[in-house]
Amino acid sequence: MIASIIALTLASCSNGSGAAQNTQSTESAKAASAAGLQSGLGSRAKNRKITFLLSQDPGDSFWGTISQGAKDAAQMFNIELNLQTSQGDPSKYNDLIGSAVADKPAAIAVVIDDPKRYTENVCAASKAGISVLAYNITQEGEVAACTSGFVGQNFEEAGYLLGQRLIAEAKLPRGAKVFTPVEFPEQVYAIQRNAGVQKALDAIGAKTEMVATGIDDAGALDKMSQYLLGHKNTAAIVPLGGTPHRNVEAAMSDVGVKVPVAGFDLSKPVIDGIKSGAILAAADQQPYVQGFQTVAQLALHLDFGLSPATINSGGSGLVDKSNVAVVEQLAGKIR
Repeated sequence: MIASIIALTLASCSNGSGAAQNTQSTESAKAASAAGLQSGLGSRAKNRKITFLLSQDPGDSFWGTISQGAKDAAQMFNIELNLQTSQGDPSKYNDLIGSAVADKPAAIAVVIDDPKRYTENVCAASKAGISVLAYNITQEGEVAACTSGFVGQNFEEAGYLLGQRLIAEAKLPRGAKVFTPVEFPEQVYAIQRNAGVQKALDAIGAKTEMVATGIDDAGALDKMSQYLLGHKNTAAIVPLGGTPHRNVEAAMSDVGVKVPVAGFDLSKPVIDGIKSGAILAAADQQPYVQGFQTVAQLALHLDFGLSPATINSGGSGLVDKSNVAVVEQLAGKIR
């Protein structure tokens, strides 16, 4: 989320201060759009169709930010972008991948959150000569061999950073029990994030326990409250996803529990929690970067044959009290 706001803020400041300069920039942009850059960027490839598949509703702030990044890159690189969403339905998502193959775009961008279900269609697209770039959730094995790169968070690395921060600031006892609620424990992001947290906690013999919350806020709140009621020995909480993270403070309040918290993904409740001290730190995976860089890399591949790279959109920094004021200012209407 930080990257999206920074990028948009910089974009709003890049046109200069005078009307003449704004006009000149606009005319230059029109000329570049009409003729392409001298290098050929934005004009070489005849097929400029990219199908960008969202797994969730773009009305959600996280997925909406991804889609905005993709749209901005498409405009910059003269790409014909086809944004589609499955609204969280994995069967429909698999159908969208299959339909994309039939539509024959130059490239597709996919979230592979269910490799067993999606591998056949993803690999069919690759065999059909369609460039496939994965974003948001990384994969290994057969399906990874059918993709050309990945843009997203290094889940295990980010989990390790949060685990280290928790140990350093919360002074957890040896053998502590750490609650790690997450939307879908069986998915790669949850497994790898939890593995990173556990790797850090191994230093003090602490153990994590994942519990499924789903993506519904009310349901997640109820599940976390019930867990805390039944596990009075919980020493800390590391929400592994945005849904449990934005509801964790309410869950603790409901049952009269107060333990250290550090988790994944930003939202207004998380920012407020960091400001109040209820949340020590948060790892943000920068969804704008995921949308923008995915389309940008595919555009460069189409025009120049450049191989897409693996980009860590999360970096190695955390949002905490030292920088949350800046994040809040840039985030504006973050929910």
